[in-house]
Amino acid sequence: MCCALILTACAPLEGLFAPTPTPAPQGVAIDPPRQMPDFTLLNGDFQRMKLSDLRGKALMIYFGYTHCPDVCPLSLADFSKVKKELGELGNQVNFMMISVDGSRDTPELLGAYVRAFDQSFIGLTGSETEVRQIGINYGVHFEKQKPIGTAAAYLVAHTSYSYFLDAEGKWQMVFPYKTPTASIAADIRKILAAKH
Repeated sequence: MCCALILTACAPLEGLFAPTPTPAPQGVAIDPPRQMPDFTLLNGDFQRMKLSDLRGKALMIYFGYTHCPDVCPLSLADFSKVKKELGELGNQVNFMMISVDGSRDTPELLGAYVRAFDQSFIGLTGSETEVRQIGINYGVHFEKQKPIGTAAAYLVAHTSYSYFLDAEGKWQMVFPYKTPTASIAADIRKILAAKH
């Protein structure tokens, strides 16, 4: 009886003090767009690939690694959703993950990992020095950490944004982790339409 009275009394207060929903992350435009420097890393077929090799198509870049327990697979799954939401326009965009764990992410392993999300996805890997140099241009940071309470040798803490470059290699937008895929697809559509 007492509990019932307390619950009834509290019910109206829930509406008064309900927390304001946190707005979903949104893409941020790079203004003005920035021409990104070229780089070369190994792809999943053990061939050296340059950023400039991908000109002619827009590009989504993510920095992650195959042993990542959560954020990386979710981000690549979002890439798959974005590509589907773009429909035919999805063929005008390349999707790439650059490994921040080159000592474990061999070209073969990384290639198989990204292709599990979509056969067209590109995985690039290289030495820590090479990737750090590339990352500086995008504001990417990463470091190895020994996790507590797990058998993993190490995890890699890393920046979890996605970076959108247009077909000319200019950095147009950055998307925080958990930006809704519909929002990403809408932004990409606008940029692709402006280029035609």
